[in-house]
Amino acid sequence: MNSPQTFAPAVATQARLAVVAFSSLGDGLLYVMMADNLRRAGFAVSYFGDLVYQLRAWLPQLDIRPYPARDQFDQTLGEFDLVICSPPQFMRDNMTPENTEILRRKWLLVCQKAPDTWVYDHTEANRERCPAVVHEQLAALLKSAGSIRYKRFDHESVVDITLDYMRTRMGLAHVDKQVALTPPASLIHRRYAQRVVISPDSAGPEKKDWTPSRFLRLGKRLRARGYEPHIVVAPKNHERWQTLVDGQLPVPRFERIDALAAFIYESRCLIANDSGNGHLASFLGIPTITIYRKQNAHYHWRPDWAAGTVVCPRLTLPWLSENAWKAFIPTHHILDAVDRYDPLAGT
Repeated sequence: MNSPQTFAPAVATQARLAVVAFSSLGDGLLYVMMADNLRRAGFAVSYFGDLVYQLRAWLPQLDIRPYPARDQFDQTLGEFDLVICSPPQFMRDNMTPENTEILRRKWLLVCQKAPDTWVYDHTEANRERCPAVVHEQLAALLKSAGSIRYKRFDHESVVDITLDYMRTRMGLAHVDKQVALTPPASLIHRRYAQRVVISPDSAGPEKKDWTPSRFLRLGKRLRARGYEPHIVVAPKNHERWQTLVDGQLPVPRFERIDALAAFIYESRCLIANDSGNGHLASFLGIPTITIYRKQNAHYHWRPDWAAGTVVCPRLTLPWLSENAWKAFIPTHHILDAVDRYDPLAGT
């Protein structure tokens, strides 16, 4: 049974914020980091997102709620002094110029890369609707709509970029990428020192995913080294991967994010494509090894809450095929990283 939330109730003069996350897992965790920093800055924060809602027992310091019913968004969010919203996918599917104008005036719209049409200064509208003491608390936030990646960044991760945005655009004096976790009492961090999670699917399989045959070959090489590799995929892909694996490796099934998190939390490390599972593992303090299709080990969207290695192709041939990179991933780099991330040695 999930433990009850233990967040402190808002006081009358404390600004009430809603943080509405985009629909993906990686984005959802970035907005958890944002919400927690806003909470520690003194705001009364409620977080909305269906995926992270499944992790609410791990984050008792935050008020975490699922998305309201689609026809209840306005009513539910109307109780807050300011709504910081990265529109979920169903909203983005209908963001005509007219709808965008309505949304940007109603809520403070943000995204890693947002169009200029999302930008809106909420200062005067907020001054009219909020008590002066609340408006004063919100002053720095009210002009922060638009792109989180608001300027050119070079090697910074998406975590670092979001921290910079909170510090520079939101005016938070102190920001921290680490979010305190309260895992179930029965779990021990990285308990199974030889268990390696292989996560071979992603939200963009044609473009992002290494081939199944190469993942299976990697799993067999890991097992030959004495590791215990497990193939972990989304429930919708489970049957396909069970057929592909054909009993050669375990393929556990997880219907909920909290069950998946518990399994990852007790594992040595996670190997994944550029995917949400990589961000989840990193958020949980588990080292990640990310297989990335371009020759850029410092790409912005790499997982970056915990130790991580990005393995890039030795060669890319985009003029031949955008998938040619898959043949040039140096598997020994993956195996070397798994060897390095030894919980018994403190790495």
